[in-house]
Amino acid sequence: HFDDSHTIQDNPFITDISNIPLFFTKGAITFSSLPANQVYRPIVTTSIAIDYWISSKLSSDGNGFHMRYYHYSMMITYILLLVLLFFFFLKLFEKARPNSWNIYFAFFATAFYGLHTVNAETINYIISRSDLLSTFFVIAAFDIFLYFPNKRKWGLFLIPLALGVLTKLTAAMFIPMLIVYYFIYEFLPLNKTERKKQIKGLVLYASALVLLMLVVVVFVMKMQSDTFVPGTHTRWQYLITMPYVLLHYFISFIYPYNLSADTDWTVIDSILNYQFIVGILFLVSILFIAFISLKNKKYAPISFGIFWFFIALAPTSSFIPLAEVMNDHRMFYPFVGLTLMWVYIVSIWIVNIKEQIIKSKSLKLKIIIASLIILGLHSYGTFQRTEIWNDGESLWYDVTIKSPKNGRGLMNYGLKLMNKGDYDSAMKYYKKALKYSPKYSYLHTNMGICYDSMGKYAKADSSFKKAIEYAYYSYKPHYFYGANLLKHKKYQEAIKEFELSLKYNPQYNYSMYKLMECYTIEEDWENLDRIIGICKSYYPNNTYAKYYVPIAKERITKLDIAREASIKNPSVDSYIELSLKYYFYNKYDSSIWAANQALEINSKSVAAYNNICAANNVLGNYSSAIIAGKMATKLDPNNQLAWNNLNLSYKRQKLQNRINETNDFNKLIDLSLTLYKEEMYNDCIKACEKAIEIQPNNAIPYNNICSAYNALKQYEKAVKAGEMAVKLDSNSELAKNNLALAKSKLQDYSSNNQFIPINRK
Repeated sequence: HFDDSHTIQDNPFITDISNIPLFFTKGAITFSSLPANQVYRPIVTTSIAIDYWISSKLSSDGNGFHMRYYHYSMMITYILLLVLLFFFFLKLFEKARPNSWNIYFAFFATAFYGLHTVNAETINYIISRSDLLSTFFVIAAFDIFLYFPNKRKWGLFLIPLALGVLTKLTAAMFIPMLIVYYFIYEFLPLNKTERKKQIKGLVLYASALVLLMLVVVVFVMKMQSDTFVPGTHTRWQYLITMPYVLLHYFISFIYPYNLSADTDWTVIDSILNYQFIVGILFLVSILFIAFISLKNKKYAPISFGIFWFFIALAPTSSFIPLAEVMNDHRMFYPFVGLTLMWVYIVSIWIVNIKEQIIKSKSLKLKIIIASLIILGLHSYGTFQRTEIWNDGESLWYDVTIKSPKNGRGLMNYGLKLMNKGDYDSAMKYYKKALKYSPKYSYLHTNMGICYDSMGKYAKADSSFKKAIEYAYYSYKPHYFYGANLLKHKKYQEAIKEFELSLKYNPQYNYSMYKLMECYTIEEDWENLDRIIGICKSYYPNNTYAKYYVPIAKERITKLDIAREASIKNPSVDSYIELSLKYYFYNKYDSSIWAANQALEINSKSVAAYNNICAANNVLGNYSSAIIAGKMATKLDPNNQLAWNNLNLSYKRQKLQNRINETNDFNKLIDLSLTLYKEEMYNDCIKACEKAIEIQPNNAIPYNNICSAYNALKQYEKAVKAGEMAVKLDSNSELAKNNLALAKSKLQDYSSNNQFIPINRK
């Protein structure tokens, strides 16, 4: 979910456990494949790499992305954190008000925190282990400081702190927390002379800690990527919004309502806004309670818990504007303080009636039942949130309900529907998202993918170009546009987009993989060598680079590899692979032959029938395509790809029939344009040939035939048609350009980048 995509799924660094030293030395580029999100968190990346390694070793398929292993490690860490929290709460309760029942209060506080519904937003979100691990290290540092006072001079508590800061910078808030703790708990009321000495010592100690914190923060910031972008809100708007956000967090501790994986909260514009006023009143009230509690040491956990809450939230909820105004997983760290405060308040009341509880079994039973009900309710809430987080569809549907004005949430739910093949419903949500995020690049990219899947190629192309326009210097829109062009075998145009993607993100491995594929298809061995070298410079042990090295060296095409495999091992899989490669190389008759060879071995091969359908679609043999498509969908009714090809057969057959039904010249030219856009190049040529029969001296159909043959890479025929077009209309620049392209392609197959579009009239 969310940032898991670019920090785990698209991050090649985590796939090799030997990269762990690089996480610490190379900086933030190893954390994420998305430059704008590259922060320095080497401990987090290390833990992810270890989980990937464990998954790849323990999984039967060797897949390093089985999520259960990532969740196992998080749950183990969470349990260890709860153990540390028990001792943390116990010591703070004991130091404030020694009591034999403190062990029960500490246990309840630990259970309450462990089962709190809000914490499900952190524990279910894999990359949010940054909050889990940093909190773990902060509590570990506090436990060492609290339980080993005689060892403080050795600074042992700074070891987990250092690990915490290397996990997430918010762990640096340990320093101000420790200073506040010392002032509340250990600043003793002494005579005037001794107090001056104590204050002097405290100031020196605090200054040293603050200096240490600044050094660490500066180091981490230096290791951040220059491309990191925290957020786009103004500092003032973000700051005046935070009081109300803090109130929301505080209320969520008591009543975790309206939890959403991606909220639609926005910044406020004025201090006259009621949200700011309500938020300020909350801050004044809660801080008043904190300062009043300072007067008596027995209330120390109350004041310390409140200050912990604010200090923990300071990096994300103050003057540093982040992309999201609020996030539910940000409550994980500060809720330690609120748990300390609220449980201690309840413990004061219970201790005050301790004698009554001892004497009354019914009162004791009521307290136990009330405690179990509270824990049970949170357990139920946690279970419900975990069910929602269980898969992307339920998670993003929940977001559309809880945060209906969140364009990203609407888009992501549409994306899940699109992945299921429900393109109409997906597009409905994409269009809803456009109302709130009209310039969201990822939204336009997904709309492009959806339109393409629906066969609306012109709209798809327009959407991909809008995605690039709204995030021109971002690598992702270029990558996805390139992938779409590659799908339609527009290799040179695809190469251009993949090269741009790699320019804007030089370490993005998937752009490298696609370029290796394209350059192999185009037999551009020099550029293939170049991309392999770039890939190996970032990822020395990359399996893709290793795979393509002998291909580049021996000048082996993918078709050669597939042919060799089918000869050595004639199986269904090898013939299907050969069929696909023939298709890729525009050898459609051979693709059908290879698929039929697969059917000789297994007459129920869905992939074989699907390939036959797809190849016949390109050849224009739609009746044969429909027969094969029907067989594929009959054998596997849930195969969306087979249904797509069959539906395309029906659609193209209808368009093909229009050629015979139309005898008007202009309508035939219009039809040829439609056929060209649908990539029905042979039928485009047929429509133009019929138009020539009506007007043999018109240059337009010859020009369109030239363009169609260019698309088919049949350049000799393209040249003949182009020469005829120029002969009939020597002033047609479009015809001259198409002819020039055909001639240049005929001389050098890979010397040009794009086809010239045909004209309409």
